[in-house]
Amino acid sequence: MSIALSKPWPVALACLLACAGAGAETASEAPSRLSGWTFGYAPYTLHYSDAKKEHDWEPDEQKHSYVWLLQAEKALDERHIAGLAIFNNSFGQFTQYAYYGWQFRPFDSMPRFYAKLTGGIIHGYKEPYEKKIPLNHKSGWGITAIPAIGYDFTPN
Repeated sequence: MSIALSKPWPVALACLLACAGAGAETASEAPSRLSGWTFGYAPYTLHYSDAKKEHDWEPDEQKHSYVWLLQAEKALDERHIAGLAIFNNSFGQFTQYAYYGWQFRPFDSMPRFYAKLTGGIIHGYKEPYEKKIPLNHKSGWGITAIPAIGYDFTPN
């Protein structure tokens, strides 16, 4: 599989964020200013369905665009999180999502596995795709909730 990046700045920003968080802290060191922060970058998204016209309000020839995502999230305590994600949505529109949420570790036998539920304000799904988000206005502003599951590959 080959991934072509049309704009290099998302990759450059992701590299800067990775370098900023690269310093590992030990028990004898004071917590760094980045303690509790998680930075993420998704250079590619696999769509499980085709972008075909399902409603009269959708364009006749719609197809999925290249998707990327940058994300910064702060653990407020053991369970509460807040963050910001910026991404290019499936329809080629620059989108932002500011959120608050909860993270759970449901299995004692798998302490690195987690489930998340976030809710917040999203902006970017504009005409003619504003109805792809249920509580969205044609201006692109909306309210959404996003469930997620994940796995921590490192303890930090």
